[in-house]
Amino acid sequence: MDGEMAVQARHAVVARYFEMWNTGDSSIAAQVLCPDWTDHAHPEVTGPDSVRQAVGRLRAARPDLRFDITAILGGGDLVAAVGEVGRGPGAAASRLMWLIRLEGNRMAEMWTYHAAPSPGE
Repeated sequence: MDGEMAVQARHAVVARYFEMWNTGDSSIAAQVLCPDWTDHAHPEVTGPDSVRQAVGRLRAARPDLRFDITAILGGGDLVAAVGEVGRGPGAAASRLMWLIRLEGNRMAEMWTYHAAPSPGE
């Protein structure tokens, strides 16, 4: 795979990960996550099976929660996803950035950063 195609494939994996949380269809977890997946914001959720369970719990508790990704940046084994998490149109949303380390075309680990509020918020 050439450089640009590899970058696009990695960006697609990240987009599919967040879409999994939005739809509740966690059947792709093993396709997009490494077996030893680590989310440093949620260290209790490790590996694809644990993520599948967490997706189910989150969708049951907050079916209107959405991850809206506005950009996926970078290439190589590190990418950043920029977006918001909120409960639908008109609801307050939190701006976040996720730094993701990939191994091949699967996500290996992720760190979450909260954006500072804008003045007046």
